Amino acid sequence: MHALQRASRALNTVAEKLLMLIGAAICLILFAQVVFRYAGDSLGWSEEVSRHLLVAITFLGGTVAYKRASFIGLQGVGSSLGPAFQRAVLRLLQVLTLVCFGLIAWFSAAYTFKAAEHTSASLQIPMSIPYAVIPVSAVIFIIHVLADMTAPREGRRT
Repeated sequence: MHALQRASRALNTVAEKLLMLIGAAICLILFAQVVFRYAGDSLGWSEEVSRHLLVAITFLGGTVAYKRASFIGLQGVGSSLGPAFQRAVLRLLQVLTLVCFGLIAWFSAAYTFKAAEHTSASLQIPMSIPYAVIPVSAVIFIIHVLADMTAPREGRRT
């Protein structure tokens, strides 16, 4: 197996485990918030943490969905024009995806560094911490797409 495929598979495994942990953390935090509110007190930080974790689930979940090929496919587009046309369309889509996530990685990394001077409302942590999931996820997407592009023909998605 090619190094890119191994890296893609390893990153996907890590992302899946992180998603499980983040999902469990959100459930526990929101449950604790309900219990504390019922008791007459409130956890001031719970909504902010849950919001940041939900953003992390969205971006990391997108990488897992891509790796599992769970996005809506374009199977019908060009199917009547033959396999060569389908491969050309697939390659074009992969290149466009690389460009898109390359731009997302570049600009979100720059924004993440700029956000280091700002702090969150209740936790008082640098905003670069919750924003970091965006460039990290974009890089994971790039690795997944490159792994697909370099995979042997039978391993590629069509």
